[in-house]
Amino acid sequence: MDCVELFKQMIRLDTTNPPGNEVLMTDLIAEIFEKEGIWHRVQKTGEGRANLIARIGVDSDLPPILLISHTDVVGCENQSWTHPPFAAVEKEGIIYGRGTVDTKHLTAMQLCAMIALKDEQLDRAVYLLATSDEEQGSALGMPKLVEEYGCLLERGLVINEGGGFCITHNEKPYWLCTVGEKGRIELRVIIEGASGPASFKCENKAVDTFSALLEHLASYPFPLIETDVHRRFCDVLGDDITHPFLKHFYTYNSHDAIILQRYDIGTQVNVLPYRIEFELSLQLLPGRSEAEARAMVDALFADMPVTYEVLRFDPGFASDCNNTFYRTMEELARRQYGAQAIIPVYALGRTDGRFLGNLSCDVYGFSPVTKAIPFETILTLVHQVDEHIDRDSIEQGTRFLTDLVGIIGKS
Repeated sequence: MDCVELFKQMIRLDTTNPPGNEVLMTDLIAEIFEKEGIWHRVQKTGEGRANLIARIGVDSDLPPILLISHTDVVGCENQSWTHPPFAAVEKEGIIYGRGTVDTKHLTAMQLCAMIALKDEQLDRAVYLLATSDEEQGSALGMPKLVEEYGCLLERGLVINEGGGFCITHNEKPYWLCTVGEKGRIELRVIIEGASGPASFKCENKAVDTFSALLEHLASYPFPLIETDVHRRFCDVLGDDITHPFLKHFYTYNSHDAIILQRYDIGTQVNVLPYRIEFELSLQLLPGRSEAEARAMVDALFADMPVTYEVLRFDPGFASDCNNTFYRTMEELARRQYGAQAIIPVYALGRTDGRFLGNLSCDVYGFSPVTKAIPFETILTLVHQVDEHIDRDSIEQGTRFLTDLVGIIGKS
């Protein structure tokens, strides 16, 4: 099967979420698997919404390999594209379109790897999970598949989105791999104070409390914590970390953090707001319980004149970066991409992998692309105008995943 042409076909399916309409993708994948004789099931979760699970290999006591991706994409509103976002135009080996790097490239590569290996004598099950609704919180996607098929997925070795990008440090190429995700405790905070004309001096102004709180949050001294990911990161790169993004990851891998998500100070003109409401989340290194998270929140707001409520808590998870699967990924990255090594980091955001981390799965964000689209460029493409990927990334990524699954599937 020509993986690049299949990929273009996927890009031409408009699965913008909302409304989603991911059934376009599951219909296409199901038709291909039907022709190839690969077991699969489509799970309908709403009007036009669907997930798909497929399997090759055999049932065994060995951990299954899980190839996961999402089939929905974000919208293109208020963006002026050079080429239509759902036309999959190719110019000089570069393919343009919404979803090219988030994340239909991974769906196409995983599907083609499944087909390439369908007749091999594998010693374990290999599942492909193509899910809906990831861009809007995943309620109709991965949790539904886990609810129905979770018993088949436990202890899985997972290839997910979120990594596989080249970053050059000290003139040597490395590839990023996410090996877990931070937990989150989300809060709503309310500040109430005096009102009145903006030009009139008064005590207990909500705005003053808000300003002081922002300064407090920005400078809060979270301690460095020696996680396994942080230690492996430092082992790979040493002490001389000069790349600005890698400096950020050094801190991100070893510290909790605060994200201000939304705030509302009212719409009055020339009047001091008496009530300010905002939402924030505490990003927590894996291993924190909800009780620990709530204690951290209490300490964070100690002696501050605010009220707050916890909206939700999601635990983090970490994956093994010293097992055979990870070492095989690294060896293949060296051999096929010329990587110096793989750099382990926690995912910067939340992915569908979080629903599998709780099934004792090891989840790796590694959808490999070539040096033609380095990490710095990826950051300017995801969810943004003129999203694109090079043809070689699709072809080489398919070979990488085929080799990885083939090696682990016969070990």
